[in-house]
Amino acid sequence: MFKFSSLFILICSFILSITQVMANTDPTRPFGHKVTSVIAPGEKKLVLQSIIHGDGIHTAVINGKVLRTLDRIGEYQLTAINDQSVVLRGKSKQLKLHIFKNNLVKVKTY
Repeated sequence: MFKFSSLFILICSFILSITQVMANTDPTRPFGHKVTSVIAPGEKKLVLQSIIHGDGIHTAVINGKVLRTLDRIGEYQLTAINDQSVVLRGKSKQLKLHIFKNNLVKVKTY
């Protein structure tokens, strides 16, 4: 009985640790991609997680927040949403965040 209880606790703790790791991972991220982010002194890092282009509506997900053009995140205002990047403008500087910059794959359609 003791062996079964120990094994059960070990398996449960393993499953719990795996689910925590998977919860913090973007399932759409290309293999081998490392997150690119911008860190300014005294600020939180800004991570572009997704870009969504719809019927005339373009949105970006930065640090888990869904934003449209002219929305604000921290001290920055989202000024442009491109195919693979966004532009943020602050009082003193402008930032360009890229999504999956190093692992882009272009597909030719015939």
